[in-house]
Amino acid sequence: MSAAAGTKKAILKWNKQTGATGYVVYMATSKTGKYSKIATLKGNSAVSYTKTGLTKGRTYYFKVAAYKTVGSSNLYGSFSAVKAVKVK
Repeated sequence: MSAAAGTKKAILKWNKQTGATGYVVYMATSKTGKYSKIATLKGNSAVSYTKTGLTKGRTYYFKVAAYKTVGSSNLYGSFSAVKAVKVK
């Protein structure tokens, strides 16, 4: 996963995972803090996400995981490495 800062936003991009139904994006305000789910992106072609409304000068931490729907359950893959973004 890659992450870039924009004006009051963070732009995340990652590689498509074969067989994925979609992706979940998590964010925290410290690397070892509590991560909260901020987006569920449906579809294997959803390989980017922009989080807006962030505070200028603050650093945010993001991670992404792919998931696959099997029956009525979602099976989640491993999280990406955590990426830090200092917002402009």
